[in-house]
Amino acid sequence: MNEQNWFVYQGNQQLGPFTTGQVVQMIDSKMIAQDAYLFKVGWKDWRPYEECMEELGLKPAAPQQDSDERRSAAPRATILGRVIVHNNGQLIIGSGVNISSTGIFVETQDQIFTVGEKLKLSVRIDGFVKSFNVVARVVRYNSDPRHPVGFGLSFEGLDGGIGDEIEKMVASKRQSPAVKVS
Repeated sequence: MNEQNWFVYQGNQQLGPFTTGQVVQMIDSKMIAQDAYLFKVGWKDWRPYEECMEELGLKPAAPQQDSDERRSAAPRATILGRVIVHNNGQLIIGSGVNISSTGIFVETQDQIFTVGEKLKLSVRIDGFVKSFNVVARVVRYNSDPRHPVGFGLSFEGLDGGIGDEIEKMVASKRQSPAVKVS
C-alpha cells in the first residue's frame, strides 16, 4: 500500500498526498493536530481526524461529543455547478462536487489529464453571482465508481475576492445544517 492517497488539512493549509504509512507516522510523531481533517482518495468529503483512525489501521480515539459538529465544519463545501477544464488542447465539462479556497473536486468520467498537470478552469457554481476562471493543478484522480469519479484540483493564484466568497460559502455550511433534497 504505497499509494499516495491521503491528504491532511490543518492550520488553514492542505498537505499531501501521503501514503497510509506516512500519515500513521505523522500521527505517531504528533505532526497532525487533533483538530485536523483527513481526506482519502475516493471519499466525497473531508473527515475529522478521530473518524479516520480505523481506516488507518489505528486504535480509534475515544469518541468526542462534538464529532458530528466537527464533521459538518469540514473545510470544504458541497456544491452544484459546472466546471470547464482544459489544457489548451483537451477539454472536459464536469460537475463540481466540493470546493474550498485551496481547490475543487470535479466529477467526470473522462480521465484525460495527469497528476501534476496544470489546467485552466472556468467555474460556475450555484450560489455564486458570477463564474470565475482559475489555474489549477491535478493532485489526484479517483476512478473508484463507489465514490465520485473525477479530479481533485488545487488552485494556483486564485483571486482574493473569489477566495473570500468561497470561504463565506464554507463558513455558511458550518453554520447551517445540511438540507436533504428528496
